[in-house]
Amino acid sequence: MKATIEIYDPAMCCSTGVCGTDVDDTLADFAGDLKWLKSKGIEVKRFNLGQEPEAFKSNPHVLARLQKEGSGVLPVIMVNSEVASEGGYPGREHLCEWLGITTNGEQDQHSESVHAELLHNLQESVLTGNTSAMAAFFKTGEEAGIDLQALVGAMQNGLNERQGITQQVVAKANELLGVQQNGCTPGGGCC
Repeated sequence: MKATIEIYDPAMCCSTGVCGTDVDDTLADFAGDLKWLKSKGIEVKRFNLGQEPEAFKSNPHVLARLQKEGSGVLPVIMVNSEVASEGGYPGREHLCEWLGITTNGEQDQHSESVHAELLHNLQESVLTGNTSAMAAFFKTGEEAGIDLQALVGAMQNGLNERQGITQQVVAKANELLGVQQNGCTPGGGCC
């Protein structure tokens, strides 16, 4: 799942607030951080109350907060459809923390280890035939934002291992039973 950040700004003269002769440094830094996030593959959606009021009306949380608190609650910043902050512009560190990336744009090591553990557990659940665990790990992986291809790959690896073990068991059983390569058992009448 691709990470998304939505910013619901107060009414400003332009889409970023970085215009005119008296530019707010916080807005300029924030605009730069959003541009940097876009370059790292994060989907950024930004709405200005003065220019796009319909976006505010169509988001139930933002509309409710505006009706209750007024425009002082803005900006409302949402990450993957969850409210991350209200009433101020965060720095790059907070944005990265919310999105699970480091300031160099890489997924943080904690997220990587959690993802690796989930994928391993998913693979093991397929290998052991534990379908309820498989469903739970798959769902958790989706919710954690693990790519569908990675989830499918983990399940396929589990199936491949399971098939290899099954083939070894069948070969050993055939050996113990004296089944020859052509599938005939001694005294079975086919040889």
